[in-house]
Amino acid sequence: MAQLFEILSGLWESILLSMLVSLGFATLFNTPRRALWIAMLLGGIGFTIKLLLLHTIMKGDDVVASSIGAFAVGFLGVYFAHRVHTPPIVFTIPAVINMIPGKYGYQFMMGLMQIVTSSNDVLLKNELITETVNKGLKAGFITLGLAFGIIAPMLLLNTYTVKNTDLNKILSKRLKKTLFHR
Repeated sequence: MAQLFEILSGLWESILLSMLVSLGFATLFNTPRRALWIAMLLGGIGFTIKLLLLHTIMKGDDVVASSIGAFAVGFLGVYFAHRVHTPPIVFTIPAVINMIPGKYGYQFMMGLMQIVTSSNDVLLKNELITETVNKGLKAGFITLGLAFGIIAPMLLLNTYTVKNTDLNKILSKRLKKTLFHR
C-alpha cells in the first residue's frame, strides 16, 4: 500500500493533466454539457489505471496497460451512458485520447526518415530498421488496444444505444443466463 501511495503522489500532476486533456477533447467533440464531467472522470481513471499498471505490475508493457485502461473506460462508459442518457461513445473517445501513443508514432516516423537518408552501413541500417519497426508495431498495437477497449463492452453487453435500457437489467439477464443454463 505504501508503494502505491508513493507512485500516486508523483503522478497526480499527470493524472490531472490527463483529465484536462479529456475535458478539452470532449469540448472539441461537442460532448453535451451533462456528460463533460464524465469524460473528464473517465479520462483520469483510464490514465491512472494505465500508469499504475506500468509502474507496478506490467513494468513497461505499454500495450497491455493501455488496453486495460481502455477496457475500464469502455465499461464505465456504458454504465455512465445509462445514467446520463447519452451514447457511451460520446465520452469514451475523448477519455482515451490521452492514452494515444504519440511518442511511439513520432519515433516511428523519425526512424523511417533516418532509414531513407542513412548511409550504406548494413549493420547500422539493420539495427535502425528493427528499432523503427518495433516502435511502429508498438504504436499500432496500442491504438488497436484502445479501439478494442472502447468497443468491447458494447459488443459484450450488446448495447449500442442507451435508449429505454437499464444496465442493471442487462447484467442481471446475462448473469441469470450464465448461471442457470449450464
